[in-house]
Amino acid sequence: MDAIKRFISQASIGIFVMTMMVIGAFSTPAFASTQNTVTGETPSGIPFTRMEEEVDKYVSKFIGKTTPGAAVAVVKDGEVIFLKGYGYADLESQITVDHKSTVFEWASVGKLFTWTSVMQLVEEGKLDLDTDVKEYLPSEFNDKLEYKQSITMRDVMNHAAGFGDYAFNAIVFLPDQLVSLEEAILRDKPKQYYEVGTASAYSNYATSLAGYIVQNISQQDYEDYVKENIFKAISMKNTSAHPMLDDDRELVESKAQGYLSDQQDGFHPGKWSYVSHLPAGSINGTVEDLAKYLIVLTPGAGEESVLFSDSSTLNTMLSPSYDPGGDMVGTAHGFFEYVGAYRTLGHGGNTAAFTSQLAIVPEERFGIAILTNSDLEMNFIFGLQDLLLGKNRHTTEKPVGELPSSEKVVGRYVPMERQEGNFLDFANYINLYEVNALDENKITMNIGVFQGTYLQTKAYHYELVDDNTPIFRNIYPVLRFKVENDTAKQVVIGNGMDLSMLPQGRTSPFLTGSIITLLVNLLFFIITPVILLVIAIKNRKVNILPANKKFNFYYFILVLLGTATVINNLIPSTKVMISSFHTFAAMKPHILLNYPLLIGAIITTVLSAYSVQKTTAVSKKYKVLYVITIVLLILLFAMLLHWNFFAVVG
Repeated sequence: MDAIKRFISQASIGIFVMTMMVIGAFSTPAFASTQNTVTGETPSGIPFTRMEEEVDKYVSKFIGKTTPGAAVAVVKDGEVIFLKGYGYADLESQITVDHKSTVFEWASVGKLFTWTSVMQLVEEGKLDLDTDVKEYLPSEFNDKLEYKQSITMRDVMNHAAGFGDYAFNAIVFLPDQLVSLEEAILRDKPKQYYEVGTASAYSNYATSLAGYIVQNISQQDYEDYVKENIFKAISMKNTSAHPMLDDDRELVESKAQGYLSDQQDGFHPGKWSYVSHLPAGSINGTVEDLAKYLIVLTPGAGEESVLFSDSSTLNTMLSPSYDPGGDMVGTAHGFFEYVGAYRTLGHGGNTAAFTSQLAIVPEERFGIAILTNSDLEMNFIFGLQDLLLGKNRHTTEKPVGELPSSEKVVGRYVPMERQEGNFLDFANYINLYEVNALDENKITMNIGVFQGTYLQTKAYHYELVDDNTPIFRNIYPVLRFKVENDTAKQVVIGNGMDLSMLPQGRTSPFLTGSIITLLVNLLFFIITPVILLVIAIKNRKVNILPANKKFNFYYFILVLLGTATVINNLIPSTKVMISSFHTFAAMKPHILLNYPLLIGAIITTVLSAYSVQKTTAVSKKYKVLYVITIVLLILLFAMLLHWNFFAVVG
């Protein structure tokens, strides 16, 4: 649903996915509207007279290679100054992208409309950002939430409500799998595992809860509220927040086909995404409509935004709001801060087959919107954003005075936005964020093959000086380490991207042990049944004592139970490696099957142990193999229990 979230958190089943450039060759048509003639330059310094040429040149590197199509809009001083479609909305039918009519999935860019709705209700005096959100929900609904910590709307907007991730049910691919917003919130409750307000951990769920509050206060369905109070207010006529576009079926005919990119085979048609958690990312629309939203977010001095009665409401919404330890960073009431020549705010997103990005520079009354019909198209959108907005807001300061050694922050870190309480918990620890010291004041942060280099300019405050992907400068430009007793406990970033040290029970030696246990069990329980079958075939004419036959039978069943357990848990793990979007209903049978497998293994172990005592003809080698099997089964089930492969969460 969110481009950053899926790009970073879901690779290796959940941390950092990167779709690299795909080799392909087909034409890249581009169509532009009549551009307004304006003077001046972009925040990055490109004269408007050359902007189209520069954008075309940049986009040509990606269209047909990493995304079939794209639509780009640029606004300045209340006007659309650039609006253009590139490539194909549908490769099979050779339908080109039209900037006025082609409909894209906006994904988590839609969250900004939830935050706008919240601020409208704040302005009307119907909602307070610092009141417990339960005050705005029906009592019977609150009883079902079962959260122990108090949460305010400000916490929700900062992604600091204490929630871990819940990857299931975010997106479904069949309309009949949709449920109501209320049902989705009550069904998909994540674990509230950290103290509210102490960290920023991206939460689709919290955003969905905010939208439900809007719905409850306004007494309108969320999609109707947004349509009435935002879309209609600014003439966004080709946009819908309805999960199936039922309020404007003509949009279905204009919707682009989404694609999955593949390094070897080019593009494969993806599925349209249906979202029950509407406030978190259900909007579909054109780039021209999104440009209208950019304009109302950047009014001129003394001008009122159409969306608010008082300009101070917009100013509040775009002001910093995440304050861990008195240092405002990263987040502005749901909007995320990006690097640029000036202060830049916005949001990105992705569904199963679309990627989007929106950014505004309030000081310059400048904004951009980028929509693509390819999954996880991150290099393109952040690179284009860098081109138009600039890469740095200021020159990195040189270290002043004596600063703590970089060795104190060295270690491995895990996202605060992580699974807790279900089997995907394990996925968060496969590919950790690793910090290494280069010298006393310089460090690197590695996420798989990607690396950023940072310089310490203040105590435990590191600024990016080099990287090998745009993700670092747009998402991790500054790392602020919270250090207690000379040990780094947390990396404060904001934008839902805070990191923490490895928690107790998840240390590096334990993680290594878990992976070794998994691999050894996988090999043993795949190979051993084959060996036993070969032995049985060879010995089929040998006269074996009844007691031995009974032991052999129990032992073979025991091995098969181990094999079934490995395969049963490998299937859902493999599914989430291949695709980020699943319903828990599809995973639940595998979780439930672990229970009879465990019970069967216990019973068979007891029976086999009893039978082995009744015979003296079992060889020592066979007994050693039997003992190894028991030990491996104990380790396997212990690991599965520890990593929540028995947790029925929905």
